[in-house]
Amino acid sequence: MDYSDLDAVTWPYQLTKTVHRDLYPTVEPSHPDLSAAGRTVLITGVSGGVGKAIAEAWAVAGASAIILTGRKLDALNDVAAKIKQVAKTPSTKILVQPADLSSETSVRQLWDIAAAEVGKIDVLINNAGHMNYAPIGGIEPSEWWNDFEVNVKGPYLMSHFFLKQAEGKGTIISISTGTIGSVFPNMSSYSSSKLAQAKFMEILHAENPDIRCFTLQPGLLKTQMTAEAYLPYARDDPMLTGGVSLFLCTPRADWMSGGVMSVNWDIEEMEAHKEEIQREGRNRLAFLNAKLRKGGHPWET
Repeated sequence: MDYSDLDAVTWPYQLTKTVHRDLYPTVEPSHPDLSAAGRTVLITGVSGGVGKAIAEAWAVAGASAIILTGRKLDALNDVAAKIKQVAKTPSTKILVQPADLSSETSVRQLWDIAAAEVGKIDVLINNAGHMNYAPIGGIEPSEWWNDFEVNVKGPYLMSHFFLKQAEGKGTIISISTGTIGSVFPNMSSYSSSKLAQAKFMEILHAENPDIRCFTLQPGLLKTQMTAEAYLPYARDDPMLTGGVSLFLCTPRADWMSGGVMSVNWDIEEMEAHKEEIQREGRNRLAFLNAKLRKGGHPWET
């Protein structure tokens, strides 16, 4: 790769010719077509930059209730205070509830409290994540396995309790990474756990076709999880993830359900090639049969 190109780390995962690294009209949270009025959303991992941006996007879009969860109560309260300031309507209910997503007891308690305070949850966004950056054998096995506890067990438990109350309808979005399609040294537990998470989402969709399931890649961001070597290339706006999460909850995104979506991919270009994408599985884990590269996949027409 030409590492003098600041998009170099993005190109290997680029499906469309057009690449987005900032908000654009289709995914602007204030766009009327993305209104979240009357919807309730539960977002995990809100103390980080991506989770905060997702929460802000849903507040701007006018969600009726937003449940924020993570491990750090102080950080959750800070996010709650911020999204109250940007909320489209003062009637948006903000519920803060810390939880350990690797604990079935803790997750069950989270859902019990959410049900009592808010009622039915329409949208679940599995944003919480954990990344070790070390060679195999370079950290203790229990620490290596922690990526699976957070990135696989967490979304499983959250999805389990979501389905219990969903009455067969709703949307689940799991935040993933482009590294599921590559091999990076020192990221064995992270990449493999996120790959397992994406396969879980595909199976979840196959078993529950009326539950809209998406694996969403948030691009490359400057967060506490970003490896130092990749910081110069981390130029994606976290609000892109927030805006795309809103878009994925609209009927326009129905045909994408069960698949992988990247915030860097252009939605209009994907819609223009919808038939090929569906027929060839370009947005499934089989998307690896697409020629992801600078300039995007060479579409058939």
